[in-house]
Amino acid sequence: MLGLQRQSGSTGELHRSARTHGLIARVRRLLGAREPAPDRYLARTLEEELERAGCPVCRLLARKELRGLEALLWEQVTDPLTHRRLLSSRGFCFEHTWALIPAGSLVHSHHGVAIILDRLLRDFLARAGTGGVEVARRWLRPDAPCPACEWNRAAEDTLLWALAWLAGRDPSLVTEGPAVLCRPHAAALIEYVPTERRPALERRILARQERALREGTAEERLGLFFGRRPHELPSRAVSCPACARARRSLFDDGSWRRSRLHAWIAWLDAPERVGEALGRGFPSPNGRLGDPAPLRTPETPVAPLCLGHLRQLLVATGSREALRAALEDLERLAEALEGFIASADYRFTGGLTPAQRRSWRQVVARFAGETPGVGLHDPLPGSPGSQCE
Repeated sequence: MLGLQRQSGSTGELHRSARTHGLIARVRRLLGAREPAPDRYLARTLEEELERAGCPVCRLLARKELRGLEALLWEQVTDPLTHRRLLSSRGFCFEHTWALIPAGSLVHSHHGVAIILDRLLRDFLARAGTGGVEVARRWLRPDAPCPACEWNRAAEDTLLWALAWLAGRDPSLVTEGPAVLCRPHAAALIEYVPTERRPALERRILARQERALREGTAEERLGLFFGRRPHELPSRAVSCPACARARRSLFDDGSWRRSRLHAWIAWLDAPERVGEALGRGFPSPNGRLGDPAPLRTPETPVAPLCLGHLRQLLVATGSREALRAALEDLERLAEALEGFIASADYRFTGGLTPAQRRSWRQVVARFAGETPGVGLHDPLPGSPGSQCE
């Protein structure tokens, strides 16, 4: 039986938070203080989710994630403080930039998505257009993490602490019911449990996961191995040729196992191959697998590139030609976006060109990229760490 592996990356941040909670709980017990309990609403919400199949933590996080983005698009599109915050983080990470699409559908308009990203795009064009390669490279390095990732980390921390509290009173809630924790959340949950109770709970959770593996479909096994499916993913890479090449190599270099996002992208592109690999047992995630090689001229087209691959190219080569071509491409996109945004005005007359109609999705692809691991919130090849998952 495989033990629950403690992972790196954003999950590693979660484990560090869990260990901090564990230390605080031990100190509290030594001092004879009473252990705090989650509020009734949170406890009841978790109990209800534990009565449903799948990972309850994944499901609640997915719900909160979408609600947060929906609220932003409904209430804060033109808010100056929100704009400054998003300018500092250069928008959102890969996962949450693509999640703006379903969030926009919930508020019945994608003009909010276009407005938010258009303001960021124009700031980049203004600065890089006058400052050159060095200023462009600086702009393409976020000063703050993805705000949606920060919301999720705080929520995940609270959910796991509350779930550990419930499991401490009735372990069967997480080991015997229809719910089954995914591997990342099961490993993180163990860190919240008192040391003396961990081995027994871990054995029971692993036994529950093994039953789910035998009974589940290939897609359910993928969720069990890696965690929830993102709300939205690019079905294929059509805007950035470098992203297209990276996606084609996911299986060749083993990088589909790098993270939850890589695994789900691989599932979109080759579900049969992923299902076959999952049938051989738990993959061994490795944050270093499949690190993309630096982009070099002339093997990489200079335009159009997503902003993540543009950053790689500018860092690797400092090419003024690459920046000039990228700026020309982005200027055309900004012009099309302007027409799309203007169509939301009640005074707008006439129609939109095909380029204007697809401009809002194209700007999503430019900021997010079309394959995970290469965005502005990901580490450059060969550099340690990441600001965001």
